[in-house]
Amino acid sequence: MSGPYTGIKVIDTTGLTGAYATRLFAGLGAEVVRLEPPEGSSLRRLAPFVETLEPPENSLWWNYLAMGTRSVVIDPGDSASLAQVVSQADVIFEDQLPENAMFPDEAVNPATIRTRILPFGLTGPKRGWQSSNLIAWAASGILYTTGFTDRAPVAPAAPVQLICHAAGASALAGTLLALRSKRLTGNAQNIEVSMQEAALAIAPETGVPMLLDDRVHRQRTGNRRDLGRPFGLYPCKDGFVSLIVLMPRHWLAMAQWVAETTGNESITEAVFEDNAVRIEAKDLIDEWVEELTTQGTRLELFEEGQRRGIPITPVNTIDALVDDPHLKAAGYWSSTELQDGTEVTVPGAPFRTNAQWWSTSRAPLLGEHTGLYLT
Repeated sequence: MSGPYTGIKVIDTTGLTGAYATRLFAGLGAEVVRLEPPEGSSLRRLAPFVETLEPPENSLWWNYLAMGTRSVVIDPGDSASLAQVVSQADVIFEDQLPENAMFPDEAVNPATIRTRILPFGLTGPKRGWQSSNLIAWAASGILYTTGFTDRAPVAPAAPVQLICHAAGASALAGTLLALRSKRLTGNAQNIEVSMQEAALAIAPETGVPMLLDDRVHRQRTGNRRDLGRPFGLYPCKDGFVSLIVLMPRHWLAMAQWVAETTGNESITEAVFEDNAVRIEAKDLIDEWVEELTTQGTRLELFEEGQRRGIPITPVNTIDALVDDPHLKAAGYWSSTELQDGTEVTVPGAPFRTNAQWWSTSRAPLLGEHTGLYLT
């Protein structure tokens, strides 16, 4: 079945910031053309690499995020070829600062939606500043709050470069709305995404507290948060589990579980039913809870905690995810071929629909589709 964006032509000139957005477009049927310089996209140089493949086809980032797209090699200085490729585009994704833009404003069809993902947006004193995933975390304030109290801040999910993908997801949402608006009004919109603003919009410790306007720094708390106790990561026999106990019924069930397993009746005293008291006595509560969690495996604790109605879940490893019976039963995993024909398992669609819209193919070879678009 054709995807909902079949017939839409998307030009992607971005690196990591736009790749997730255009991959989703491709999975939903759009014709996504990734313009690459002669040396290839920056995605092709991101580790880890597939040992059986030669550069520039061996990056796992490229093989995943470029699935279903097309590769056209164009020298950035070849204005005639650039104009030929973008002349019929419905959408252009860009992440270059305006002074470095691949397409001058006059070269873009007024009927084309132009989506720009930029470090600090198009306006303001920082509009010309460079950025990166780490800079976006720092500029949003999230970096200050992440890590342990006695150490320097750390980048959240550093190897994943999460803010690049969050900015791309925001760009996708804006672009989809622009496509709908164009269908209703006939007018094309320009979409602007600031990486700093995309990070701040989802910031639990810096964005939301601004509603209070208290200007108080949110301190780093390591892998446990002082919103309650137990709250965070706790060790077990084969790794860690995540526990969040905030509701009174969760605490009563947790205290009873600890008492039954360890023989510690003190934890069931009424004074600890007050979350504020538990936070004040967090070191003691953590010690008592760890006496329980270190006696079980991730799966054992997860199943028993779920049976008792306690929010607890394993901190999964890659092996655990691949073998997870729930993901298998839900049919989540998909597969694709690498350029040498090797079939590999990859994550499936991040959503489900009644219609079978989602479809992807392998990532393209460098310049594989150049001849289709340039004459």
